[in-house]
Amino acid sequence: MKKFICSIALLLVFGCANNASKESTTQTINEQDTLEEKILITKEDAYTILIKQKLQDYLDKNRLTKTHPGFKTKEEAQEALFSVEETQVNEIELIFPFTYSSDSTKTIKTKVIFQSTIDTILTHIKVYETEINEEKITTTKISFSKISNPEPLISNQPKPPKPAYVDKFSIKDLNFTWEEVNTCDCLFMVHAKNTTYKKLYFGRFIDNTTAIIQLGKSADKYLIPIATPRSKNRKPGSFWRETYQNDHYKVELKASKTTPKVKGKYTYYIDFVLTDFSTQEVVKNIILANCRS
Repeated sequence: MKKFICSIALLLVFGCANNASKESTTQTINEQDTLEEKILITKEDAYTILIKQKLQDYLDKNRLTKTHPGFKTKEEAQEALFSVEETQVNEIELIFPFTYSSDSTKTIKTKVIFQSTIDTILTHIKVYETEINEEKITTTKISFSKISNPEPLISNQPKPPKPAYVDKFSIKDLNFTWEEVNTCDCLFMVHAKNTTYKKLYFGRFIDNTTAIIQLGKSADKYLIPIATPRSKNRKPGSFWRETYQNDHYKVELKASKTTPKVKGKYTYYIDFVLTDFSTQEVVKNIILANCRS
């Protein structure tokens, strides 16, 4: 009889323990769900999503008016936003900071990335707050305009004379790996006095397909694919020109041969031009560089 009573007691204990475990598991899941519900996107991310949707809507309406002339939109009376006719917005980037015309209205430069081009426009954001049944409702209105006369900012003006020597720099200033350094056909520094980074470092790889750039000492590095290669039929040491470009930067090089400064290498005067698409800033300089080819 005692054994029977003990067995019942044990069953009750295990049953309560299992229930407690289930309650604990349920509580943990509920708490996790609650935490997930509290995760919100930032205001900047929300603006990015909304602006991209509005721009795509703008493009879709413009395309619709061309295929269906009877369809009228407000956009018809506006000046075209983009220099090239596009149909699909791939990505947008907000170029901070905001500029404020009032407490409720602000403007921000917006880089719009398409399949084959990149353009920069102004996005105007107006926020309205209304109260309905003692509940505040926020409405956001988005509109766009072209940047009037977006003249690039030119650094290093006037055009500097040809340098008499190759500028030296420390390998410690670079974030390049040894493999990247050894892969460079040319590796040189460019003075950019009117910029925040003051100096930049550029290397063209010996495979003639890619270059690497770093804006400032110990800064981040970026790989840039070639857009316009130099002639395959050129002789080593002869004149060459080429262009590298990605979504953020374009680098144009024009090299003319001069007296070799290092044994076993060719020395060039290189007209260097860097265009930053996000800021519309252009850095120009002439440098002297030693190259393998």
